[in-house]
Amino acid sequence: MRYQLRLDRILFVPAYHPPHKHGPLTAYRHRLSMTQLAIDSEPGFKLCAIEESRPGPSYTVDTLRELRSLHPGATLHLIVGSDQYRDVASWHQPGRLTNLARIVVMSRPGEERPPLFPGHDPKRVRFCPVIPVGISAAAIRARLAKNLSIRYMLPVVVAEYLRRHRLYPGPRTRRTA
Repeated sequence: MRYQLRLDRILFVPAYHPPHKHGPLTAYRHRLSMTQLAIDSEPGFKLCAIEESRPGPSYTVDTLRELRSLHPGATLHLIVGSDQYRDVASWHQPGRLTNLARIVVMSRPGEERPPLFPGHDPKRVRFCPVIPVGISAAAIRARLAKNLSIRYMLPVVVAEYLRRHRLYPGPRTRRTA
């Protein structure tokens, strides 16, 4: 995606307080560590902990505003999955997103292309088909809860981190990586 869009780098921004997540949430420090481990070997990928210092819910529109102020000459792209974009109407100030960044909507397995959000400039939203990979965080957590292998579903270093820190419920007798 980075080369297709001619991006200098891709920032990975774990949400500090994701407003759409309900129930227990893995500690932010663990989510930062796992993200860093996952992207360490990829040039052009960078971890961004910008949301850690902001109080309240982690709204994408606020993060984009802050990134624009930190990088005034940059053209920002917000990369989301089609499943996320389908629910963009429930986001905080969704109509302002295309004023702050170009939105790149990546296809997801089993998801139809969502319609363009009525408040978005169609020239600033790009729908990109990608090679379908049926892996999600929810699927990985479900497999861990059932003591099933997660080999090949995420980098070995991340699987080892999950095991070492016992982050998700379920039996831990089977090696996960």
